[in-house]
Amino acid sequence: MEILIFKAVLFVLALLDGIYLGVLIHELGHAVMALLVTRQTVKLKVGRSREPFKVNWGRLSMELGIAGFWYGSTSYDRSRESASTQRWVVVGGPLASFVATVAFGASLWQFEPWGWIWIALMAFFVANVRILITALWPMEYPNPHDPNEIWLSDSLDFWRLGKR
Repeated sequence: MEILIFKAVLFVLALLDGIYLGVLIHELGHAVMALLVTRQTVKLKVGRSREPFKVNWGRLSMELGIAGFWYGSTSYDRSRESASTQRWVVVGGPLASFVATVAFGASLWQFEPWGWIWIALMAFFVANVRILITALWPMEYPNPHDPNEIWLSDSLDFWRLGKR
């Protein structure tokens, strides 16, 4: 019974870590695509914090915080880019999430089911499936830091860019 409790705790902790890692992978997908198809500087944010961990690497700057880690954003001056360029950047996030989901799911076959590593990988898989579904589900939702700002899921953003 005690081992079952420890495995459940491991799953929950790995799920939380997996969400953070998954959001970071998703936003890196957007950021890398923006770096490839634009000549702009790109700012990536995951979570928030009073003093976030900051990394600057060429045209990419990243801010990583602990609080609110289930949200992230990648920003650049969208008004300077065509709708087709913006669509490529939008596709980068779900593509990265899909690759991560497949990688974590495929790696499950390499380990003993319900073993310690298998449970951690399953949590990472579940976290990335959640992120992928959220990205692909067409919806609007308020920015958790500024309720006056509305965020669009990647699929809704993609389709609205096609209407312009």
